[in-house]
Amino acid sequence: MARGRPSKKQLILDTAQRLFSERGYQGTTIDLVVQSAGVSKPTVYSHFPSKQALWQAMLEQAIAASEELRATLDIEAAGWCELIPGGFAQLAAQPQMLAIYRIMLGEQHKMEPESQALFSAFEEGFERWCDRVLQAQAVSLTAEQRFILRALCREGVLQPALRLQCVPAIDDLSNLIRRALGKLG
Repeated sequence: MARGRPSKKQLILDTAQRLFSERGYQGTTIDLVVQSAGVSKPTVYSHFPSKQALWQAMLEQAIAASEELRATLDIEAAGWCELIPGGFAQLAAQPQMLAIYRIMLGEQHKMEPESQALFSAFEEGFERWCDRVLQAQAVSLTAEQRFILRALCREGVLQPALRLQCVPAIDDLSNLIRRALGKLG
C-alpha cells in the first residue's frame, strides 16, 4: 500500500492508542473509538472483535516500537550505568509506553491472560536489552544486583513519569545506582 493516509485499521489503532492514553482502559469504549476515528462500528469490529483485542493489538505495536527504540541505542556508546537508566527515560518519554504502564499497573487485574502475557513480553524485551548492555560492556551483576538496578530505574524514572513529576537527571540516578550496587561502572 502506498504511503499517505493510514489504513482504517491503523487509524482505529492510532485513535484507540490516544484514547487509552487520555482516558485509561476503562474510560475508553468502542463507541468512543468509532466516534473519534470517524468510522463505523462494523468497521471497528471487522478488525477488532472486542476492546480487549484492540488493546492487545496496541500492546503488540508497543512491543515492536520499543524494540525499534532500543535498537537505535548504541549499547557501547555510554557507560552501562548511564545507558540503562537513559533507556528507561526514553521509554518514559513516549506517551504510548507510559499509558501502557499506567493502565497495566492500575487495571491489570481486569485484563485477560493474553494481555497480561503481552505486557510481560513488553517488560521482558526491556530486560533482555539491559542484559545485552551489561554483556556488551563486560559487566557481571548478580541476580540481586540486576533486581536492584531495575528497581532503581523504575522508581527513579518510570514512577515519577507516571505521577507526572520531573524525572531526576540520569547522572544523579546513575550515581545512586553505583552507590547501591557498590560498583564503579
